[in-house]
Amino acid sequence: MTVDASETLTCPACGAAVLDIDVKCAACGKNLASTGAHRLVGTIVLGQYELVDVLGQGGMSVVYKGKHKLTEQEVALKILPPELAAHAQVKSRFLEEAKALAQMDHPNIVHLYNFGQENGCFVLAMQYVHGRTWERMIIEAQRLDWTTSTRIAVDVLRALEYAHGRGIVHRDMKPSNVLVRDDDNSATVMDFGIAKMTTSTRLTATGQTMGTVRYMSPEQVRGQEVDVRTDIYSLGATLYESLVGDTPFDGGTHFEIMTKHLNEPPTLPSARGVTVPVGVETALMRSLAKKPGDRFATARDFRKALEAALKDADVGHAETLRMSRDSVPSAKVGAAPARAPAPTRPPPASAAAPATSAPDLDLSSKLEPDAAPPAGRKPWLWIGLATAVVAAGTAVLVITMRGESTKPRPPAAGSAPAPAGPFLPGDLTWAAQASFPGQALDVRCATACDPAAIAAVQADVVKRFAAFAGERHPGATLETRPITLLLVPQQVLCDPRTYETGEPPATCQREASYYRPIERTLLVVDDRARLPASLAAGVAEAICVHQPISGACDAIDAFVESAGKSGGPH
Repeated sequence: MTVDASETLTCPACGAAVLDIDVKCAACGKNLASTGAHRLVGTIVLGQYELVDVLGQGGMSVVYKGKHKLTEQEVALKILPPELAAHAQVKSRFLEEAKALAQMDHPNIVHLYNFGQENGCFVLAMQYVHGRTWERMIIEAQRLDWTTSTRIAVDVLRALEYAHGRGIVHRDMKPSNVLVRDDDNSATVMDFGIAKMTTSTRLTATGQTMGTVRYMSPEQVRGQEVDVRTDIYSLGATLYESLVGDTPFDGGTHFEIMTKHLNEPPTLPSARGVTVPVGVETALMRSLAKKPGDRFATARDFRKALEAALKDADVGHAETLRMSRDSVPSAKVGAAPARAPAPTRPPPASAAAPATSAPDLDLSSKLEPDAAPPAGRKPWLWIGLATAVVAAGTAVLVITMRGESTKPRPPAAGSAPAPAGPFLPGDLTWAAQASFPGQALDVRCATACDPAAIAAVQADVVKRFAAFAGERHPGATLETRPITLLLVPQQVLCDPRTYETGEPPATCQREASYYRPIERTLLVVDDRARLPASLAAGVAEAICVHQPISGACDAIDAFVESAGKSGGPH
């Protein structure tokens, strides 16, 4: 038997098969979590949330389903008990998770509502998910088809791209930390408990091993400094497990598995009898390279490679969702699983993580973004229909989806950071610039241009994308908010200083645009002949970084091609 191998457990009340990640028996509803955790059900925390059920329990924290006393909004509450909150290192990790979540506002990252301390406990109030973890999906189906797996990975990479842009490295990417919604199969990343913020030196001492052994990068195994490429490796290991049904490396001890991460090449999925497109397999194996320099430099590069494979296979979004539903039965939180548990399989890696790893809680389909505002969000953004903020330059494109929840949201502790000013390449001077208040647009050109003509093209692009999104997602409408648009020479897109990671893509000479989500600045190559297509690519990318609209964001190339046929300024 290998380390982490889970046994087929039975419910002590009815004898039905249960998984070691279950907190309740699906057959009879028997509570499988500890009695101590259930004693808190019915109590009020942070003065406003009633604990109504236990969702997950690990060695260091418990996650409850909660309900706001006034609004009845469902939330997930992660609680660190007093005996563990007294430990400086555990407390630091819990606080780091709160700080990391407070910095982020992305549809593929769980939102923070509130954070506080009560009776010696630390409490994180987060969004509640109606869905399942990627891990549970793998357990129930034994392995997922390549389109479903790749789609989930693309969503995760969008989340990582955003987090990395804010200087946050997750460091514990694994399938139990990815939630997949029941309604649209979109993925949400959670559990930033051991995230590394590049501006902080805490929790990053050389020689300190953090992560989960089956998904650890070689540099994590060595206890070396990590960067964004560690998340790429761990996601690669997760995607591998989703495709194959097992992680790339197995062994009888943690040491044996870690040694394989350092020395053994992973077996190709095709060599294990799994059929996947060459593009997916090539991207997967690159993500699992031993040397960080041999992997994708950024989450965006990895995402683009997977999206290209989906495009080559001509997999439409609607078809992908259908295949996802067919291949993986739907299940609500706490409901009976649609099929019996799979044969013995490694449990959540958290169960076997070293004592020095993060709080080892498997949340198993507990937390989900439900369009609630993150901490400190100004109320005008949330009036009327639910709105999703889509940043582009110093402004935002706000997509309004009909039929989404309009429940009032509880106030959050602290304030989300205000967007930074526009990113301005230091070596450039601006030959022309102008603001267009009526269009909420700021245009700057590195060479002589007519800003009004550029603004006209941008307005046409936004109008076209609104129609494009509406065709593929009925009910979606776009409003414009201010946007900063920079027309720059091609070499700016090859300048390492343009990129948050400090590394331009290998294809930088062919790139037409680049979007910086932190400063909400869109850089577009100053080639007037192809400006409509370049703007189309940039605007669509900016929207989809923050709100991956079903259908539209999966067909950006088609949108760019159609937009490129329009005339532009010369």
